[in-house]
Amino acid sequence: MKDYIILKGGDVDIGEAPSVISIMPLGHVTSSKGEFFVDEESLREMKRQIAQRGVDLVVDYEHQTLKGVQAPAAGWVKELFLKDGSIKARVEWTPTAAQYLENKEYRYLSPVITVRKKDGKATGLHSLALTNTPAIEGMSPIVNSQTFEGGQNNMEIIKKIAQLLGLGEEASEDEVMEALKSCMDENKALKDAASAGAQPPDAEKVVANKAVCELLGLKAGAPADDVSAKIMELKGGNINGVNVIEELKALKQQNQERDAADAVTLALKAGKITPAQSEWAKSYALSDPKGFGSFVEKAPQVVPMSEIAGGEVKELKGDKVDEATMLVCKQLGISKEDVEKYGKE
Repeated sequence: MKDYIILKGGDVDIGEAPSVISIMPLGHVTSSKGEFFVDEESLREMKRQIAQRGVDLVVDYEHQTLKGVQAPAAGWVKELFLKDGSIKARVEWTPTAAQYLENKEYRYLSPVITVRKKDGKATGLHSLALTNTPAIEGMSPIVNSQTFEGGQNNMEIIKKIAQLLGLGEEASEDEVMEALKSCMDENKALKDAASAGAQPPDAEKVVANKAVCELLGLKAGAPADDVSAKIMELKGGNINGVNVIEELKALKQQNQERDAADAVTLALKAGKITPAQSEWAKSYALSDPKGFGSFVEKAPQVVPMSEIAGGEVKELKGDKVDEATMLVCKQLGISKEDVEKYGKE
């Protein structure tokens, strides 16, 4: 099925066949079945597509053009234009259709439109139809003489219902209807049990709400508004009045600054940078820890060993090499064995 949307327009309640009819209003069009937007671009796109097809837009009976059956024309659209805040059509009726309208045997207009998915804008007009039926083959037309409302195509509705029922998008219409029937039967059984004062079947097994309340720190059976408020609070990162997200950001920043300071200290001890370069080195280590580590590893020693750490020469304490010493030695290309052998000299 193509993604057509069938709309039910206003009541054509006049004494003779109208030469101008309203198709749809400008602006945001809503209904219980869906919504879309109509503007001047909508009209331009509709006229462009009609011109591209090279034939007049048909007005048929009961959307027979969509059904693949014999579809005699009730009239032909000769012009589309904007007037009084709506898209209007100038129609040339057939004698039969004109007589139907004058006799009030047909009173409703139903346009078939296409809606652009990316922005929900009506951009195509497939056909118009005269109809009296409240339901049109697989569609749910909306009849309202005060407002002009739209609807979604049948397949899209079925997909959304399947999703709500936990079925896949490929579920057939029969599978969706069967699942809906099961839900309705279960709901009826629960209502009947409640009306009779009986406990719903397997009540002890229905623990989801209680478990959710406990996880949220609420009492079992808490009002839905309290549960919603708690969930929204958690989504905002607040737990017991503390903004956890901000706390984590601050902790992460502290860890990054500590790691950067340690890296700069090791670089100073290794003689890879001078004390005057400390601020630059810390900024580098904060913005690009890996890049700074690579720099320190490849950089030559620029400070003589006698001047490192204030010129104080430190001996190894015992025979064990500490982790900081090994990290510096690794950056300098000195093995653990050389450190243990020559470290005290």
